[in-house]
Amino acid sequence: MCASDTCDGNTVTLQSGASFEATKLAPEDEWIAKVDHAAFKEDVKNLGKAMAEQQGPDDMAHLRKIIRWQRGCSIVGMLTCWYCINPISIYLLSLGIMTRWAIIGHHVCHGGFDKCSKGEYSRFKFGVGSIYRRCVDWLDWMLVEAWNVEHNQMHHYCLGEDLDPDLVEQNFAKFRYMQLPYLAKRVVVALMALTWKWYYYAPNTFKQYKIHELRRKGKVPTFADGTPVPQQDVLGPWPISIEWLGKAGPIFFTNAEFFLRVLAPYFVRQFVVIPALLGLCFGRTAAINACASFVLADLLTNAHSFLVIVTNHAGDDLYRFERHCEARSATYYMRQCVSSVNFATGKPHTFLGDLNDFHHGWLNYQIEHHMWPDLSMLSYQKSAPLLKAICEKHHVPYIQHSVFWRLKKTVDIIAGDASMRKFPSAWENQVDLTALDRNAMG
Repeated sequence: MCASDTCDGNTVTLQSGASFEATKLAPEDEWIAKVDHAAFKEDVKNLGKAMAEQQGPDDMAHLRKIIRWQRGCSIVGMLTCWYCINPISIYLLSLGIMTRWAIIGHHVCHGGFDKCSKGEYSRFKFGVGSIYRRCVDWLDWMLVEAWNVEHNQMHHYCLGEDLDPDLVEQNFAKFRYMQLPYLAKRVVVALMALTWKWYYYAPNTFKQYKIHELRRKGKVPTFADGTPVPQQDVLGPWPISIEWLGKAGPIFFTNAEFFLRVLAPYFVRQFVVIPALLGLCFGRTAAINACASFVLADLLTNAHSFLVIVTNHAGDDLYRFERHCEARSATYYMRQCVSSVNFATGKPHTFLGDLNDFHHGWLNYQIEHHMWPDLSMLSYQKSAPLLKAICEKHHVPYIQHSVFWRLKKTVDIIAGDASMRKFPSAWENQVDLTALDRNAMG
């Protein structure tokens, strides 16, 4: 049976797209044979270097403006949520939470301001080292140290591989093949989008952090009896589940450690301390209104974050890869582009441009961010049209769509109605491929 492949006697020619072992390029993949890897790498590196050298006072002024916007949303939302439960306060609270993570925490933790801020916003101290720093810099459902391991290291340097902890298609492998009605799968995805930060992302980032700690000690995850944890559990998703009540719970961390160290600080501040303070000032009704507003804001910011984050690397027009590659090699740069997608982007030094990007959490520059993770937000605005031109010059796909179109494509991947393209291994630039040294990533 040949399906979309062609048969010639006993020879089957596998067309690229559905298999890593393809021996013929599909029309959508013909660009692969045209890429001059060395020239593409040189152009990308030169642009990244030029952007880095330009960073300075303008980037810091821009960062401080975005911080004012973020703080303004949070403060106005807090000061108005006690009077009555209203959509404006809920929206502003939600936006303040999302942008503190996606814009400020995200770019600072990548080192985007290490040099131009003269250490004021340093990746090595922002939100890490103590509960005080976490509360002052960036308090959310995730532990900042865990986010740095899972996202900055594993996701960025294993993008589209089986070892990418944020590979949507792989993380939903079981769900994709469940025999559920079309609408039922969409309802499940919607419910997950409303809760995913604490239910899914917080435990998965913490899991990667604990595995990272073990590897630095030369150990591997084991059960209580010393038996190694199966690889599918090490690589697979680890959301909060009923399994945590049994043997599975303490594999990577104890339930008490997770709930007290990771979730409790944010929960106590958002749903206990702030409502209680507003209650002391304005009465019991104010406390109830504030708590209800923070709960609704958390649901909204989860959904907003899902919309602009989970959709970055999922779709039937993006690629998965079979092998690991050297960081900052030609293959690395090519993969960051063809396994990422941009949304609508704004123009630098314009109010409407910043307003657009603020609501996208600056994740609408995902291609530029994955090429050069340690640049500022302003640098991404400047570099986007330049990188797009480089990709066109070298025949490398540069995909940019509405975030809502990407949401549709992402849901299709999660539900199993579509699949990502498998990059044909025969066309990989072999000199860039390598076995992954996990310890080197820490």
